[in-house]
Amino acid sequence: MSDKAVLYASNLAKALGAEINLLYIIDEIEIPGTLLLENDRISIERARRSIQRELEQNWNRFAQEKVKSLWAEKIRASSEIRSGDVSDQILRFAKENQVDLIVMGSRKLEGVSQIVVALGSVARKVSERAFCPVMLVH
Repeated sequence: MSDKAVLYASNLAKALGAEINLLYIIDEIEIPGTLLLENDRISIERARRSIQRELEQNWNRFAQEKVKSLWAEKIRASSEIRSGDVSDQILRFAKENQVDLIVMGSRKLEGVSQIVVALGSVARKVSERAFCPVMLVH
């Protein structure tokens, strides 16, 4: 979905002379209290940090490639990584950077079970709380 969202954003940026900010949020990895009671807290924390580092490295590779290709198309682009609650961080970034439009990928949900999932979706939260327009790319 990220690739599709970048494609739509790049077409808009070209037409409007706008800049693209690629943003990746690492959702906080919560460690259940029951897991901590019977296990080594230090080992669990080390594993959590290792997972976060790997996610950051993967993002950096993806973002470098995307930013480079956008610059090649004469589109100003940058990337940033944050961690925390995904929807809160997206909204905070948009406000701090006075973003004019949020373009984000969203899974197309199907079936009755989608109703429960959709109610908690990041895309829904961002689209409801954003101070600027939000474009959801399926």
